[in-house]
Amino acid sequence: MWGNGMKIESINVRNDGYVHCKSGFYHSQDSTDYKTEYIFTTGINWLIGEIDSGCWAVSYLLSMYKWRPKDFILFEKPEITVNDTVMSLEELSKYTCYMEEKIYPLYSTKQPIEKLVMHGIKKNKLDYSPEEIRDLFHMDSERFTRPIKAVGHEIFRAMAAIGYVHNKQVFCFPWLSKKRYDAYQLHMPDLMNILESLKMIVIVPRGQEDRNNS
Repeated sequence: MWGNGMKIESINVRNDGYVHCKSGFYHSQDSTDYKTEYIFTTGINWLIGEIDSGCWAVSYLLSMYKWRPKDFILFEKPEITVNDTVMSLEELSKYTCYMEEKIYPLYSTKQPIEKLVMHGIKKNKLDYSPEEIRDLFHMDSERFTRPIKAVGHEIFRAMAAIGYVHNKQVFCFPWLSKKRYDAYQLHMPDLMNILESLKMIVIVPRGQEDRNNS
């Protein structure tokens, strides 16, 4: 479906700096350093760690640097290769999306999901109908006609559907505690399976298991 013929299969990242990560649930001062190389490939890339352990910082860097540069203090230019070829953050941002409805521009709108999906289909001349996209992401018919903020636990399905028709290939999640991640119940595992079947790169920073229950 990619009009420019490029399919991202791997991303390697090294970065040194501070990142003020934000989502609807949390804010955190996070950081990364050149000692750590992050390698992401097609499928689900779990980054398990604390909220300030660097896993959120790299997801936020790849998806939000273009939109909120003041959230970053970078000591060096990030080293990024895509499919083993050097690429800038600005260029990579064409393919990434941050799965957060409050601050990522594609999602921070009051328009119905169905309308946003239709816009992506027309813009990119895709051979899909909105109904086929709704079915692909297993969204409820009635919720598909609502704005993103009004779909409850289907919110990540909605954002993924919109990102997909806007030719996004790298889905960067905000950090979620294990408890909050699990609160989405079966929606999250099902969405991960869908994105993996579509050969997307999915970056999921998530909290560790509750040690009290281990």
